[in-house]
Amino acid sequence: MLGKLFKIMRENGRILIVFFGMRIKFKNPLVSQLGDCCCIGDLQKLLDNRTRFPHPIGIVVTKDVVIGKDCAIYQNVTIDAKYFAKDKPPILGDNVRIYANACIIGDIKIGNNAVIAAGAVVLEDVPPNAVVAGNPAKIIGYQQS
Repeated sequence: MLGKLFKIMRENGRILIVFFGMRIKFKNPLVSQLGDCCCIGDLQKLLDNRTRFPHPIGIVVTKDVVIGKDCAIYQNVTIDAKYFAKDKPPILGDNVRIYANACIIGDIKIGNNAVIAAGAVVLEDVPPNAVVAGNPAKIIGYQQS
């Protein structure tokens, strides 16, 4: 029964999902997942900077956000400037890791190698190598450089 309602296959080099008769085609699985279930203003720029999306669902990154190289953004993360900073976007350094359900909002800077813990709400600058957690986020430690 399930085989008639849901199928995953390849068609002309693309992944094809048939779900209750609806055909969904993907050119590249990662990019398509991001495009279909995330709101990312400039996805190509992030991919060019080697940004990783280990669990690409529910991610919101507005188009003017600056993200450094080699960052990792997990599921349900929001990085936005709206309502808090008169549209000035957050700026993230290189090698920043942002874990599930974190929010980075406003005109703030996240230093290189910082770690944003799951569920953190970051409303202030984070220094390099800092680990922040909580709501509002506070520094709970530093990584070894």
